Amino acid sequence: MTSVQGLKGTRDFYPKEMNELNLIFNVWKAAARKFNYQEFDGPMLEPAGLWTLKSGAEIPEQMYCFEDKGGKKIAVRPELTPTLARMVAAKQKELQKPIKWFSIARCWRYEAPQSGRLREFFQMNVDCLGAESMMADAEVIATAVEIMKSFGCTENDFYVRLNNRKLIASLILGAGVEKSKLQEVSRVIDKKDKLSEKDFILTLKDLNVKQEAIDNILVMLKSQIADIKEEKLDESGKKGYRELMELIGWLNAYNIFKYCKIDFTIMRGFDYYTSTVFEVFDKSGEFRAIAGGGRYDDLVSDFGGEKCPGVGYGMGDVVLGLFLKKLNKMPAANPEVDYYVAPVNQAVVKQAVEIAGKLRKKANVEMDLAGKSLKKQFEYADSIGAKKIVIVGEKDLKERKVTIRDMKSGNEEKVDLNSL
Repeated sequence: MTSVQGLKGTRDFYPKEMNELNLIFNVWKAAARKFNYQEFDGPMLEPAGLWTLKSGAEIPEQMYCFEDKGGKKIAVRPELTPTLARMVAAKQKELQKPIKWFSIARCWRYEAPQSGRLREFFQMNVDCLGAESMMADAEVIATAVEIMKSFGCTENDFYVRLNNRKLIASLILGAGVEKSKLQEVSRVIDKKDKLSEKDFILTLKDLNVKQEAIDNILVMLKSQIADIKEEKLDESGKKGYRELMELIGWLNAYNIFKYCKIDFTIMRGFDYYTSTVFEVFDKSGEFRAIAGGGRYDDLVSDFGGEKCPGVGYGMGDVVLGLFLKKLNKMPAANPEVDYYVAPVNQAVVKQAVEIAGKLRKKANVEMDLAGKSLKKQFEYADSIGAKKIVIVGEKDLKERKVTIRDMKSGNEEKVDLNSL
């Protein structure tokens, strides 16, 4: 008999794993709804051009693509933001602003599976469109902080690294980098955490960046926001600096700036970011980014709509799950069983089924389906964490009663069937 294995980079979700996944989903949804974000979704399949337009170099190379029977090039979604922009562009005049949406999307990227990175994963997206103020950026970041806090994480466990695309572009050019090399240099800076300083310098040299500019970049990347002289920036850089300072003010108003750090190495790989960029990391530095996003003010207009400012992020379940398990903060994944109905013998099984049916009107109920002995039923009920056992016996039924045992205290009481 042939053994068929699952595809590399995918996961099988047995009930225990599915329960853990749903617990993550529940926290995601609860945090988004606290800020009144509404759930949406888009199709798994889209025209491949949706991502080749503005996603940068990496995503198009990682997409699962195929040609359909009509000859169209189709992609399985690698992320959701371009789908969101397309949907908003299609009904822009009908949508009340600000548009505050979230989604939990199943995504695919063809890349080398490794710790924290798989080919199939779930991603929480939180987006706010139609608001130009940095207050929107702060609120979106606040939802990410709320998620982490909901899992019991503190400022000792995680932090949000912040930057501004306009400001960092101005600083790179001010360091002596030619404008034609700005995008390539930005991508190298985005990967700085994964490179030694020697390899970082060699990569910049391979782009023919002058040594003086490299030295200036190294100093700039270690700078603090207080070191920035606004008067030395170009006009775009000045705007980015003011945006970042405004964002800091709003983050303080939301009482979450203590979770944040300005970091000029945060670039984000997507070409559609225009202003704020941010990533959520564990303080130990062991894992990849837990979440990442930024402001994309031109994306809706790129897909045929009117100009509509937007800001959002994605948070994947894979890295988050590894991080929570390391901290022992993954919520217990046991399903809640309120009652286990245990018939004492086969003669009362049908009555036990009827009793279970009554209880299911208001509770989660399980009962024996395999003809186990009463002792084995008790052992099983204990193993699944049932709160109470309803013992259905012939003698009790003659009196129109059952015996209910509390599994925690061991106390038993006779209960009239009519009161169930």
